[in-house]
Formats: sequence, structure tokens, C-alpha cells
Amino acid sequence: MSLLILLFQIFNFREGDILFQDCDCGAICDAIEEVTISKDKRRYSHIGFVVMNQNQLKVIEANTQGVKMVNLDSFINRYHNSKGRPTISVGRLRPGYRSLIASASGFCKSKLGIAYDTVFLLNNNVYYCSELIYDAFKSANNNREFFKLYPMTFKKRGLNQSHPEFKKYYESIGCNIPEGELGLNPGSISRDSRIQIHHLY
Repeated sequence: MSLLILLFQIFNFREGDILFQDCDCGAICDAIEEVTISKDKRRYSHIGFVVMNQNQLKVIEANTQGVKMVNLDSFINRYHNSKGRPTISVGRLRPGYRSLIASASGFCKSKLGIAYDTVFLLNNNVYYCSELIYDAFKSANNNREFFKLYPMTFKKRGLNQSHPEFKKYYESIGCNIPEGELGLNPGSISRDSRIQIHHLY
């Protein structure tokens, strides 16, 4: 029996599930994990949203290729830990908030093809992964904020200086580091008390 089939037997994925991913994409993913705090001390650097599309569960994500829809199994199996398990945790809204899912799903579908937000700033008509989730649930919540925004930091925890990978990254795109600007990340969403986290690894 494949690991994916086993996971589907153990966990019944649903539309509206928020997938938190510990990515092994190199130095920039490590930097994201080193400047953010996730629930249960996990290391989340990416997030996706499960939607129903033509009677199949898919994942919509904002990655460096823009806002894309991918197969659920492709997203889950993108990265594995040393034991061969996908580095995914599933966030599921608690019952009182699930009425927002259908509208949030429609919002995400409406943004397919929009470019990636390389600067990680809100309200600039492009999206990074957490920003897409934020705007989707804000729209579903009658344009009232659902997930909380925080002053962003690009400093490694315990140090009062920008993480060297972010210094290098922002220099490469010719922008200033948006230290202190309001935003959010997979870690901050994972800590929201209205989400129940199920760890698959």
C-alpha cells in the first residue's frame, strides 16, 4: 500500500483544509522558518488551500510561478522528512467558521494565474502564499479581517539584524526589506485558535 493511500485512509481531506508545508527548497525556505514561529515548534515555510474542482480535491497555492492549482497528491508529496513522510500538517477550521469555506474557495479560484508577490507586501495585486489565504478569508468574511496581521520581521530570532538570506534576496530584486510592515506567514496562521492542526509527520 502506498504512503499516499495510507494517508488518505488516516486523514479524510476536505475542501477548506489549509495545508502547512515544511519546504526543503534551500536557503530561502530555511530563512523563512528561522524568522517565523509556527504552532508546536514546526517549521512551516509554505501554505496551500484545498478546493473542490470538478469533483476532485485540488490545492490552490501562490508560489514563485504565481497562483496555481495543483493535484492534492502532488502538493502532499512535494517534500518528505528523513522517514519518508510528507512534511505536511493539515489545518481545519473549527465548526463555527466553516461557512466561510465555499466563498474562500471561490475567491482563490478567481485569482488563478495572478503573479507571485516577490516583495511580500499586501495590496499590490500579486500574491504570496499566506497573503492569498488572508485575502480569501477576508473576502469570505464580508471584507472584515479574519486572520490577523502582524508587523513582519526578517530578523533571525534573538538577533537584531536582518537574516543574511533576506538581505541577499532583497538586494537581488532591488527592494528594501519591508521590516515592520503588516503581513502574515504560514506560522502565524498555524497559531490561530480557530484552526485545529493535524500533523501528518
